[in-house]
Amino acid sequence: MAKSNAESGTYTVDYFKSDTHRGVLLKDTMTDNIVTAMINMGAEMWAYRRRMLVMEQLMLERGGITPEMIEKYVPSETLMKSWESERDRFIGNVYDVLARPADIPVTAEMNYTDPKEKGN
Repeated sequence: MAKSNAESGTYTVDYFKSDTHRGVLLKDTMTDNIVTAMINMGAEMWAYRRRMLVMEQLMLERGGITPEMIEKYVPSETLMKSWESERDRFIGNVYDVLARPADIPVTAEMNYTDPKEKGN
């Protein structure tokens, strides 16, 4: 049942996981996985690019940080560990989908029957 959020005037429902990640939308599973990885890569790259644009604009407007300072910066050991964790998250988000076992054919036919179910 939907719950009212009085502050925003919206309604919410509990999340339920679907099986859309198992669908084969293109010609085969690997093509789907590669396209999904490319979409993920684009999303990640834009997020980082936008962040860089913000940093560059702040440097221009407020000063205090120069591109040379960024180039010469050496992070601490603790910070490096944190960045490695972020790197691993990035890699997982982009490439883990390549191992996705899609097994549900997607079709425009409303009455599609899986050939495995027919005994073929």
